[in-house]
Amino acid sequence: MIVIIDNWKKKLFQVGVALVLIAVFIYTLPIITGLWHKQVPVGGRWFQEEHPSGNPMRVEQRSRGSNFDRMLDQFVIKVQDFYYEE
Repeated sequence: MIVIIDNWKKKLFQVGVALVLIAVFIYTLPIITGLWHKQVPVGGRWFQEEHPSGNPMRVEQRSRGSNFDRMLDQFVIKVQDFYYEE
């Protein structure tokens, strides 16, 4: 039995275009995520492995260059001194 498909060239072309778009998406997805891994800091931390140092009292090292951080530290010290005096 022979099935005659109307506009078979057009339908075959549409299926081919869809397959090409899917192949391009599959090929470019790892490249795009690799670029975002370097640019987006939130996504970049997901892929980094953290190796524990074995020290339960480990503290993050952060820069204290911010003026806001220094003002906040001074405020906390003054509040602590105030409550220790009483």
